[in-house]
Amino acid sequence: MKIYQDNKLNHVIGVGRENALLEFLTGTYKNVNHKRKNSYSSNSEDAVTWSCFDIISQLPDLKKKEILDEVLEHSFCEKDMVKRNFSFKDEVDIQIEIGKVYKTLSKKEQTELDASIETKAKVIFIEAKLYSSISLESSSQQFDQIVKKIRVGLDYAESQNKEFFFIFLDIAPRGKLYEFSNEKKSLENAKNAPSRKWKNAFWFNRYKKNPKILKQKMSNIKFSQSIESVSENMGWLTWNDLFKIIMRSLIK
Repeated sequence: MKIYQDNKLNHVIGVGRENALLEFLTGTYKNVNHKRKNSYSSNSEDAVTWSCFDIISQLPDLKKKEILDEVLEHSFCEKDMVKRNFSFKDEVDIQIEIGKVYKTLSKKEQTELDASIETKAKVIFIEAKLYSSISLESSSQQFDQIVKKIRVGLDYAESQNKEFFFIFLDIAPRGKLYEFSNEKKSLENAKNAPSRKWKNAFWFNRYKKNPKILKQKMSNIKFSQSIESVSENMGWLTWNDLFKIIMRSLIK
């Protein structure tokens, strides 16, 4: 891990985006600011997330749609995309947010999104992990990090009459990360094992492949989407693919 003397060296800052970065780094969640301190570390998920998605947000609309369509292609298998028939070419009012706080309609639950993409008809929550793994259910946390995002996202999407999507952004394909888990390991052992990157893929796969299990976690959340479509709308993206998508677009 490298600690930068100047946190600007840890971010990709577009022309005239210095104030936007400062606003992002001074933001708080539940009255706590963790972004500024972490902004000096090369391990910062916030730094790389902001660098990628702020660039995309500033591009012309046509270029932005091209990038986001590639993001969809890399995040979802062909079967899922055929079912969803979703392309950004057909979307209007595209807004990309970084670090936005979303709340359920009842305001009893809230979450800070690494990144989110909203259109007139769709909302995509993006959970970004670099070297860390998700936080799991515990005595102080009712839901794991994936479930928490989906619960708030579904509630928000329902209130806005939008279709909800969830993309997990991680350092490796979920199949590769899952290879480090032990399929014979009991569920309880998997939950209580020391923090490992494979947890991200383990729990993502569990909800992606078993909509009924995911539905059990959605108590007190109203949503009109079928639970099967919620699972189909769960995608996995790697940083490697995202970097290449952005670079290809910028050198065209």
